[in-house]
Amino acid sequence: MIAIDGMPGAGKTTVLRQLQDALPDHVVVFPEAQPPDHPVPDGATARYLLTEAQGRLVEAQRLQQTRPGLLVLSDRCHIGVLAYRYALQASGQGPRQDFDRALELAHSLGLTAPGAHDRVLVLLVDPAESIARRLAYAHDIRYRLWFDPDFLAAYHNFLTHLDTWLPPDTFTTHDATTTSAWAALLSALPPHLTERLAPTFATDDRPEVP
Repeated sequence: MIAIDGMPGAGKTTVLRQLQDALPDHVVVFPEAQPPDHPVPDGATARYLLTEAQGRLVEAQRLQQTRPGLLVLSDRCHIGVLAYRYALQASGQGPRQDFDRALELAHSLGLTAPGAHDRVLVLLVDPAESIARRLAYAHDIRYRLWFDPDFLAAYHNFLTHLDTWLPPDTFTTHDATTTSAWAALLSALPPHLTERLAPTFATDDRPEVP
């Protein structure tokens, strides 16, 4: 399974949706996981999301066994869960213990182990660019935190120093500020799939919904 994570507005959801639309018979995309519908402590939310991320790996293996050649991708993974908790505590909006426990759980679930994913791509844009790409949603209270400069700066700091927390051979980072998110995704796809894609997709870089 290939997972794509990173900064909001970097192009993750957009390129995955376009890839699935372009190759519906060859690609399955797991959408971004959502927290429980009912309110729970943040530590429980982190456990829920990380357990769900582990379940995606199991389901990806099952799908690939039943449909050889199928490419399975995930919109976000354990890295987004960890980055969120890190940014909360670093910006003074959450306790450090929530991040520490989430990191420990991610390790214990095997999510951070080399080989757990076929590949994890982390797309980066600086916080100012992230906000600029998503201005249409700035007044939506559901996304308030994702427009908080301190939170975004901490989120970006975590992603740019991932090797402090995770084995460096378990992810690849790409700067999506000036280059299309497609460039990163295409580099991870098997050759037989890239040949099927129209060349114009490689330069499409429309911003995503937060």
